[in-house]
Amino acid sequence: TIYAIAMDILPIQASAVPCERVFSSGKITVTDRRNKIGGELMEALQILKFRFKQGHSLSFTHGLDIGEELKDLESRAEESPEEISSYLASLK
Repeated sequence: TIYAIAMDILPIQASAVPCERVFSSGKITVTDRRNKIGGELMEALQILKFRFKQGHSLSFTHGLDIGEELKDLESRAEESPEEISSYLASLK
């Protein structure tokens, strides 16, 4: 019957372990010295910490190959031509 099925399923409690893990991680991030961290920064720090623990490193150049980087540097050469031009010459 539906009652028997409901009694089999409803008493199962969800595990609180993942929730407790999140709060513990937040407690480590927010210390007495870092107690003014805002919500957005806290979220970003928690996501970075999770990704790092999963084996993902933080890379600012991921997805950029040398061709894209050279194209970007050449487009910025007008801003400070001496520095970028000498750097581009050293790459070729």
